[in-house]
Amino acid sequence: MKSRISTAGVLFAALAVLLAGSAQAAPVTYGDDGGDSLGNRASMDIVAVRYDVRRVDKDGPLSLVVEMELNEPPEGVLADYEAGAQSEDCGTVWATYRTGTTAKASVFGSGPSGSFNVGCGSPAGVYGSTGTWLDAEFVIEGSTLRWSIALGALPRQLRSGSTFRRLRAFARIAESATSIGYPADEASTDQTWSY
Repeated sequence: MKSRISTAGVLFAALAVLLAGSAQAAPVTYGDDGGDSLGNRASMDIVAVRYDVRRVDKDGPLSLVVEMELNEPPEGVLADYEAGAQSEDCGTVWATYRTGTTAKASVFGSGPSGSFNVGCGSPAGVYGSTGTWLDAEFVIEGSTLRWSIALGALPRQLRSGSTFRRLRAFARIAESATSIGYPADEASTDQTWSY
């Protein structure tokens, strides 16, 4: 007896293989004990940090997304918030939100508010110790800071995926012009995350 394979069955199997090959990485979330920030400042108290690859807007591109949840909305001045990792393919990858003046961007080598800093990707592979600044789609929703950047806008070393190690986040009370300051809270994990 011969069995017949339907055209629909073959198409369904091919679609399943294609979808399996494009599966997105599971997000990773790590946190910190609440109420342990310096001076018990809830606006500087990191609750959770999450790394994900997803569409931020329904019709938008796949993006690298970093979210930091605080106990209260972030400070508007005199504060820096950073979530970073070590990438096997690109060195350090930091999501940064720096309040204060833009003078520190031009004078002291810090990037603009709500940006990514990566250790690769500048023209001709030349970059200084401050890395390469990339504009992020950045929003604050209540007590959550969210950085996102389309995978296609990342340096080629990060576009098709990477493994992140040494995940850590900081909230710092910082002088607005020089970023000289002191840590108010930090969180870290030994987990790795691949996308």
